[in-house]
Amino acid sequence: MTVRKNLPALEGGVPVRQEGLPFHRSPIDEEGIQAVSETLRSGWLTIGPKTEAFEAALADYIGAEHAIAISSCSEAMFLALKALGIGPGDEVITSALTFASTVHAIIHTGATPVLVDIESETYGLDPAVLEDRITSKTRAVLPVHFGGQACDIDTICDIAEKHGLHVVEDAAHSFGAAYRDRKIGTFGDLTAFSFYATKNLTTGEGGCLTLRDDRLDNELRRLSYHGMSRDTWERYTDKSSWYYEVEITGYKCNMNDILSSIGLSELKKVDQRRERRAEIAAEYIRAFEPLPAIQLPRVRSGNLHSWHLFVICLDPDRLSLDRDGISKALSAENISCSVHFIPVHKHPFFEPYLREKDQFPVCEEYFSRCLSLPIYPGMSSRDISDVVNALVKIVSHYSKP
Repeated sequence: MTVRKNLPALEGGVPVRQEGLPFHRSPIDEEGIQAVSETLRSGWLTIGPKTEAFEAALADYIGAEHAIAISSCSEAMFLALKALGIGPGDEVITSALTFASTVHAIIHTGATPVLVDIESETYGLDPAVLEDRITSKTRAVLPVHFGGQACDIDTICDIAEKHGLHVVEDAAHSFGAAYRDRKIGTFGDLTAFSFYATKNLTTGEGGCLTLRDDRLDNELRRLSYHGMSRDTWERYTDKSSWYYEVEITGYKCNMNDILSSIGLSELKKVDQRRERRAEIAAEYIRAFEPLPAIQLPRVRSGNLHSWHLFVICLDPDRLSLDRDGISKALSAENISCSVHFIPVHKHPFFEPYLREKDQFPVCEEYFSRCLSLPIYPGMSSRDISDVVNALVKIVSHYSKP
């Protein structure tokens, strides 16, 4: 039997590669491994000098007054809302297109999440529909910087200021991104970042909060460490004594020195790796521009995109296979892909929070067509070519005449 090389593997053709290409591969290098080894040998593993240095380096990089290293972005958002006094009876508006943790952070405070549709350019919360959802119970807006570029954060902050609302930004995807020459992390009252394994800056697990307010900084540090007046590093070094006081109901959300040592090593390379992601995105855009069935991501003027994700949208009117079918076809070519995200309102758990008038037409259309392709600094030229060749082969085969 003759096997046609340009036939998709899903139809019996030869895959573009024999070994699988992962959606992401960890960037941790020998320097990062050595940094962890040094911390392990130091005998100080929990919150300490490395975490203190990491926080200072983060604040300096972003241009923020304060940076607090936290155990996860999820906990960072929760602590931010708690520190602002948000709780039962309050409402917090956020995007319908986000990971569950954004909405969980609101629910864990006892407040009610209110979902808003997205705009079609950045896939961030649409400020055009934001004001209609503000009520007397609204206390904060939690916009999401999706995929690595800023949402319309200036307009959102203006609306929030007009109505006396707090702004807590979910910048899990957007470390290193900027808008009008200002780094994300300097716009709202507080900004939460993720340092999860797949993120542009990783510590394996972890995150941070950036903010301006000195009082909130002190409050958040107590909240993140048992409500105590001093953390372990302050109590067990020469600069203080063993004495402490528990001043408020606190949590255990601090980062430790092992993860912070990885973060310090990774932070040195974050701009170089963002540039590499941008190069890969540019190669994808050049390759896919001639294909009318593929809608490429758009970068809003003034945005410095960090390219955490490279999301295409497929045109169902031009293809005989839907998004899920194209995903399976890529998998058959041994190319991993993903979908970001299943919208919040699609999950059964969040149904009780929906209201009769809730409609998310832009989010619905996006979700039916979106597909995330591999994009990470360690991709080789061959890896990029394999993604391109696989998708071109698949789209060409399944394009309608």
